[in-house]
Amino acid sequence: MATKFGFLSKLNFLQDWVSIFISKVNPAIIHNVEKYYIIKKVHYLSAIEDIEGDYLEFGVYTGSSFCHSLRCSKHTEKLNPHVAKTKFYGFDSFSGFGNIEEDDKHPFYTDSNFETSFINVNNRVKRVSNGYIFKLVKGFFSETLKQGALSLGIKQSRIIFIDSDTYSSANDALNFCIPTIVAGTFIIIDDFFSYKGSLEKGVARAFNEFLINANIEVREVFTYGMGGKVFVVSKRNDK
Repeated sequence: MATKFGFLSKLNFLQDWVSIFISKVNPAIIHNVEKYYIIKKVHYLSAIEDIEGDYLEFGVYTGSSFCHSLRCSKHTEKLNPHVAKTKFYGFDSFSGFGNIEEDDKHPFYTDSNFETSFINVNNRVKRVSNGYIFKLVKGFFSETLKQGALSLGIKQSRIIFIDSDTYSSANDALNFCIPTIVAGTFIIIDDFFSYKGSLEKGVARAFNEFLINANIEVREVFTYGMGGKVFVVSKRNDK
C-alpha cells in the first residue's frame, strides 16, 4: 500500500493537472455546488425526521437557492408525503443593501453586487414551483419583517436559510424566526466567517445573540463552501 501511494505521489504531471484545474475554478462555483448539496441533505434529513413547517429564505438574490430548494422538496415527497404541505417564503430587497451601517460595511457587500429584478426572480420561481405555495416578500427587512411571522401566516419553520450577509439584516431575520422554531428546525447560515472571522460582526454575531434571545440549543451538522454552516435546533428551553 505504501509503495503504491509512493508511486502516485511521484506523478507530478497528474498533480499539476489537478492543481491547475482547481486553481482556475471560480470559488463562487465551488461554494454554490456545495451549497446545493447541503440544501438537498437538509431537505432529506427534515423529511425523514418528519419535521413540519415552512421553508424561509432571507436573501433570495436571483432565486437560484430558492428554486433548488423547491426541487429538492418535491423529490423528498417520496420519502414523506407531508413535505408537500410546505410553504416557501423568500425575503429580499431585490435592490441591494441600502444604507449600510458602519459596523456592517464590507468590501464585497455592495449594492452593485446584489441588485436584481423582483419580477424576473418571481417568474423564475413560478416556473419551478411545481404546485408548491410560495411568496416572495420585497423590501428591506427592517420594514417587511417588523410585523412578525404570524402576520404572514407562518407558524412553524422546517428550514431557515440566512443568506443576508450583514449583522443588521441577519439579526432582523433571525428574530423574525424565533416564534416559528421547534426542535428539529434546520438553520443554514451563509458567510458565517465574514468580517475576518470576527464574532462581533456579521452573521456570526447575529446568530450567537439569536441563540440567547430564542433560548434554544443547537448542534452543528455541516459546513460547506466558503464559510457556510448548518445547525439543527436540538432543544427549545421555553417549551
